[in-house]
Amino acid sequence: MVFFEGMKRFELEDLLRASAEMLGKGGYGTAYKAVLDDGSAVAVKRLREAAGGAGAQSSSSAVGRREFEQHMDILGRLRHPHLVSLRAYYYARDEKLLVYDYMPDGSLFSLLHGPGRTPLDWVARLRIAGGAARGLAYIHQACRSSPKLAHGNVKSSNILIDKSGAARVGDFGLAALATGAAAAAIARGNGYRAPELAADGRKAATSHKADVYSFGVLLLELLTGKYPSPAYGQEGLCGGAAAAATADLPRWVHSVVREEWTAEVFDLELMRYKDIEEELVAMLQIAMACTAASPEQRPKMAAVVKMIDDVRGAEASTAAASPSLDSFESVSDSPSASDAASL
Repeated sequence: MVFFEGMKRFELEDLLRASAEMLGKGGYGTAYKAVLDDGSAVAVKRLREAAGGAGAQSSSSAVGRREFEQHMDILGRLRHPHLVSLRAYYYARDEKLLVYDYMPDGSLFSLLHGPGRTPLDWVARLRIAGGAARGLAYIHQACRSSPKLAHGNVKSSNILIDKSGAARVGDFGLAALATGAAAAAIARGNGYRAPELAADGRKAATSHKADVYSFGVLLLELLTGKYPSPAYGQEGLCGGAAAAATADLPRWVHSVVREEWTAEVFDLELMRYKDIEEELVAMLQIAMACTAASPEQRPKMAAVVKMIDDVRGAEASTAAASPSLDSFESVSDSPSASDAASL
């Protein structure tokens, strides 16, 4: 087990002996909640094996041990109030584990679509959108050397909620380790995937502009209450409920707005709140800018943060500043102090 600075250490045997509860499966692997002997909980991701039967390489092993460890070192140094911290990793030929902070209050996906859910109010949706945007902008600015660091798989199930109700971005940076098979598995049924990636289903989504598009879809999901694509409902990914949209979400929203039926876009749960029409429309405009078909027309995440802050008004002024990025000096071109403070 390789632990990052400041993280509580334990042995691999402690982890294997811990009681485990499966949290979910994704393109990169299966996530578990593990409760250690001292009662503390961590989230463990067991990286997915690529299809191909015996002897198949894992989705991470294709990059080689040295590159894997260097990439983990970069991810392990990312610390921000709106990121799920990577605590440690374990590398062996047939087993690769990532250990994260455990987020007890589930994901944005479960808050929006889960069975027996409590309706998510507008203030909470705005707060989650702002926090997720800050976390993504920090990732984009944290490592400016080539290749640029991107999330690669932005979606509502990867926006987790901590004890204070703040959004934490999880599963960041793993797309850079995915083989073509793993990238293809993620692309299938993924309504967040940028159109420039659709032509090559096996291409990993490792660009900032693709992250911005995915974040725009996530904003539309927050505003409409609908799933990002029909596949999510049809495949039972939302507790068996049927998907509300008949096409991918950005296309549907753009068509409704084009016909000047904008009010039809918004989640009926939001219609009970008074005097939020301007905020709803402003957030919709941000989402539509993020989901522009042309990557060059999409704003940068730092600009998206500012636009959401403008919508949130005074509430946004209390948003936490990011920690120092001094620890990145040895592996990347560090952002300026003003960049860090802005996030």
